[in-house]
Amino acid sequence: MRREFELGPEDVRALDALGLTWETVRDGGVRWILIHDHPIPAGFSHLTACAAIRIDTYPPGIIDMVYFYPPLARSDGKAINNLSVLQIDGKAFQQWSRHYGWRSGIDTLCSHLRRVRAWLKHELRKR
Repeated sequence: MRREFELGPEDVRALDALGLTWETVRDGGVRWILIHDHPIPAGFSHLTACAAIRIDTYPPGIIDMVYFYPPLARSDGKAINNLSVLQIDGKAFQQWSRHYGWRSGIDTLCSHLRRVRAWLKHELRKR
């Protein structure tokens, strides 16, 4: 797995605790964490996906979105709002545009990953 830049020890521990394969890559000058086989709740088109997290200014800057490959769809055919496509590492990732009040010095990659899981669950409860 590629390690094209270093992460802080707290972030490495959080990623390792997932028990999933992950990489740090640079693509077009942007720093990304790619988490392979990230679990996706039942109710979507895939049970796992690669989750990409853009970390240009982190830390201390914000993290506020997630990108999935392959793209996710709801199994019931209902639309998911605020999606777009972005090329990352040669693949068309689906951007989930979700924003929240980042608390500098409090929020971390670990807290962001908890939010990503909550976004997925919340999406299935909608409509």
